Amino acid sequence: MELKEFISETIAAIADATSELQSKYADEQILINPPSAQSGSDVYLSGSRNYTMRRVQNISFDVAVTAATSKELGGKAGIRVLSLELGGDGTSAYSGEQVSRVSFAVPITLKPTEEEMKNIEQGKKEDKEADERWNAAKASGRRKGIA
Repeated sequence: MELKEFISETIAAIADATSELQSKYADEQILINPPSAQSGSDVYLSGSRNYTMRRVQNISFDVAVTAATSKELGGKAGIRVLSLELGGDGTSAYSGEQVSRVSFAVPITLKPTEEEMKNIEQGKKEDKEADERWNAAKASGRRKGIA
């Protein structure tokens, strides 16, 4: 398997599984990838505007790769994730193979939960109400000659 295919399929599988699990357990109030608190608290409080932050998850890879020219691939060179590929006679299909280790991380944010979206909307509503109260108090003060 080509390295870029391995990375792509791994990240897609994680994202798809997270999304599926969010849907599957939403009615049971089990949160997969819950929103983080701005304060950094690990305790989730439903309906709180404090929980609207999305975590950056690092998907870490530590893979053995090969750089090889394969006669079976038409002489194409490529970087592949190391796997044992045997021919029908039990011999390796690669020639001129070099194995290297590569470690890296890919940062991602996963799909937000419905709870996170509700908390964001709650925050917007509270901000709008606070602005309306502030404007009303400001206007009231002007009428009384205070402002």
